[in-house]
Amino acid sequence: MSCLITGNTYYGFQVVNEEYIRENESNVFTLEHLKSGARLLFVQNQDDNKVFSVSFRTPPEDSTGVFHILEHSVLCGSEKYPVKEPFVELLKGSMQTFLNAFTFGDKTMYPVASRNDQDFSNLVEVYLDSVFKPNIYKQQEIFEQEGWHYELRHTEDELIYKGVVYNEMKGSYSSPTTVLMDRIKKTLYPDTIYRHSSGGDPQEIPALTYEQFLKAHSNYYHPSNSYFYLYGDVNIEEKLQFIDQEYLESYERNSFDTSIPLQQPIGMTELVADYPILEAEAATDKTYLSLNYVIGTSTNRELNLAFDILKSMLMDSNAAPLKQALLESGLGKDAFAFYSDSMVQPLLGITLTHSNASSKDAFVELVKTTLKRLAQDGLDEKLVLAAVNSKEFELREGDFNQYPKGLTYNIEVMKSWLYDGQPTTHMRYEEVLTAIREKLADRYFEKLIEDYLLNSDHCSLVVLNPSKTIAAEKEASTQHQLSEYKASLQPDELGQLVQRTQNLLARQSRPDAAEDLQKLPSLSLQDINRSIEPQVPTHEQTHEGIKVIHHEVATHKIAYCKLYWDTGVIAPERVPYLVLLAEVLGQMGTASYSIEELTSEIGIKTGGIYFRNELFGAAKATGAGYQPKFSALVKVMAGHIGESLDLLREILYTSALDNLTKLQEIVRREASQMESILNQRGNEIAASRLMSYFSDMGAYQEQQGGVTYYRFIRELAETFDQQGAQVADTLKDICGILFNKNNLIISVTGTPDLYEEFANNVARLDIQDRPVVSMPKITAQGHANNEGFMSSSQVQYVVKGYNFTKLGFTYSGKMQVLKKILSLTYLWNAVRVKGGAYGGNLVLRRDGMLMFTSYRDPNLQETLEVYDQAYRFAEGYEADADEMTKAIIGTLSMLDQPLSPSAQGRRADRHYFEQVTEAELQQERDEILSTTPEDIRQYADLLKAVTEQNYFTVVGNASKLKSTKALFGSLEELVK
Repeated sequence: MSCLITGNTYYGFQVVNEEYIRENESNVFTLEHLKSGARLLFVQNQDDNKVFSVSFRTPPEDSTGVFHILEHSVLCGSEKYPVKEPFVELLKGSMQTFLNAFTFGDKTMYPVASRNDQDFSNLVEVYLDSVFKPNIYKQQEIFEQEGWHYELRHTEDELIYKGVVYNEMKGSYSSPTTVLMDRIKKTLYPDTIYRHSSGGDPQEIPALTYEQFLKAHSNYYHPSNSYFYLYGDVNIEEKLQFIDQEYLESYERNSFDTSIPLQQPIGMTELVADYPILEAEAATDKTYLSLNYVIGTSTNRELNLAFDILKSMLMDSNAAPLKQALLESGLGKDAFAFYSDSMVQPLLGITLTHSNASSKDAFVELVKTTLKRLAQDGLDEKLVLAAVNSKEFELREGDFNQYPKGLTYNIEVMKSWLYDGQPTTHMRYEEVLTAIREKLADRYFEKLIEDYLLNSDHCSLVVLNPSKTIAAEKEASTQHQLSEYKASLQPDELGQLVQRTQNLLARQSRPDAAEDLQKLPSLSLQDINRSIEPQVPTHEQTHEGIKVIHHEVATHKIAYCKLYWDTGVIAPERVPYLVLLAEVLGQMGTASYSIEELTSEIGIKTGGIYFRNELFGAAKATGAGYQPKFSALVKVMAGHIGESLDLLREILYTSALDNLTKLQEIVRREASQMESILNQRGNEIAASRLMSYFSDMGAYQEQQGGVTYYRFIRELAETFDQQGAQVADTLKDICGILFNKNNLIISVTGTPDLYEEFANNVARLDIQDRPVVSMPKITAQGHANNEGFMSSSQVQYVVKGYNFTKLGFTYSGKMQVLKKILSLTYLWNAVRVKGGAYGGNLVLRRDGMLMFTSYRDPNLQETLEVYDQAYRFAEGYEADADEMTKAIIGTLSMLDQPLSPSAQGRRADRHYFEQVTEAELQQERDEILSTTPEDIRQYADLLKAVTEQNYFTVVGNASKLKSTKALFGSLEELVK
């Protein structure tokens, strides 16, 4: 029922439009604030996970990253809330389900979400004051801390650049994919804002002045340039009144131009650029080749959705015809495509990785001839239908992982609203999909290929080559600039620089005044539910001799059927092959289908069939250290479960694993992708390696996703010509051992009618019945290797930890409060604020795992020292009742996150395998709620005991690691 009337004015906001969106069952109201010109969209529905955001159109004029630095800085204190880090204070003590900010290429968004009404109001109040009345005008140190500054602690020290965004972007620009996207935009949009790096190029960030920074806020953070968004079961009149009376009524409209012009067609352009690799790294087969096309405008919903589908059709599986042609050519080892529509003129990129510059012309010719053949001969009808069906399934499922639904809709809304289109354009899909389906018979996708790709007048080729010298050259240039600048300073100027450094350090070390902290709105424990949320009902039955667990969840007529095989039956030396098997299944032909036919059948009949390896902790009854599983997930609509199980059986038992040509393609692609993961996820790689030192579960995990697995798959790729048949035989042997009903548990998430449909069809799986023989388990090395892995990154990822249960300590829910306090107070201040890293965290798990981690960190030894001193912080921890309440509430917020139906099923599976009971979950909650400062102080001994084990791993800059070589047991290249 409508709560606002079109044409009426509410607290200065006039309702200009109302429409019903069937796809998300919402009434959507478009409003305008008559005095200030602010725009507001209200998406009204019954979702209790409410979302608010305020966004600004922020087109960059250069690559200094001014809007990225502003995004960080406005959350560092405001007029009403003058504490140093209100954002962090909210993270500490809010029941938020989302709290962050985003810098896009042309906009900045400040979204919050919460299911608690009072908490939601608190978040809205703090964010509004932060964006419109930040303390950046009063405290230059905010700009210096979050953006960049010269650091000189003593006049004789070496002058350095420091800043959170500066170091974040140094880490980002160490990744070839960041450099590639940066160069693609430079070629496609040479005359518009998209040629600039909105996040900031670290070579240009130090050119930004404080005055320019303030001017950017003054010009762009004005209500006339704002886009307000409210979603869910919100008291809208209350929010409109607050926004108007507290902020907007004091502003007049302005006419500052923030328009985003279109790039005129440029024909075909070409750019050759470099990205950094290590000096010891092989440079062959490391080039990225990318053909890129501008595709219409973002306000054209049909064209956008069609190209998203076409991209999937051409490139998203091994059976996709363009990807297949690229992989079979041998010009590169992997290929992918991306369609980016968060800009006024979307782009499609077709990229070949692990290639060579000499293959450039052959790559371009192959793409064009393949597209021409597909356009002329026609796309396979089943391939087209499968791609359209898959996209429709994805849209109807609406599973947005960790994002609240309302936030995902918000991001979609901005794809048209920001460019003066209808705000609801990208919320709708049913009519658009119908229109696309109706045009399929008339060469719909073939015409798109011809019009926008083959006959494009707006495209580019980017060749991104590996360089062993570019990182050193940039570092030398930076050092030269810094040394020249320091040499130009007079003694009194050097003294002033030292004083500015000391002033910043003093501000960072100074605690907030108690009266300022009291100004922040907060919840009390009376606002919090002391009981855990009801758990998903789980029923255990047996069908066809197989144990089946049913999680009763409303899933919008989608069944999630997941088969778990215990991989303890696989010999330890074969464990890495299980990862390869997960990549291979569903990507090879079978007895009844070619790979192309199989891909189409999966797309037409299911929402996807997925294979992966998973690890669960110990089951208390058995005392087993960990439970490794190989899983197969089938997502399927009601009425089609039987067909989907037929397809799964076909894949499990008749996949053409001895197709060595296809198998080699997959092995090469997997090696290529693992190399990219190593370069982009240094913190995960370091953590995996660290856990393998002392954790049996960690040792298993390292075999399946860390440096160990990378070296395994790289060796397979290098020796496949000689060993290919043996690899195929090994995979076949594993399938014969693994896919056995005596080794299997099936999980079904869905309503009772879906479970009944599954039970009636489970026999169609016809799982083999053989005896099970368990193999020895992989175990940890049991000693600290303390390895350093050198990469081309300009920053470090520093990880240190141990398992506290091995030291005699027992897990308690109170430890989760310790984790929250250490992460958001001690580590945030020491590693991020003072150290300049992008992030620092404490990881603490029920199984005893405790790890300190840093992310995009300019430091190394200093960070290890911060970890070692954590026990002293705990030892001296003091907190009043309000501070302790905040820590408890912030901890509970992580336990009370809303979950999608599929995520509810995954959590229920974990609880089933690890035998976590409702009583234990309630006990954990009770322990959290009863945590005191004394409890935190008592954990000082635990923290000291863990760090004294001295287990650590570092991934980072080669020069930095070499300069601290004495710290490490061994030092080697991450990628060779």
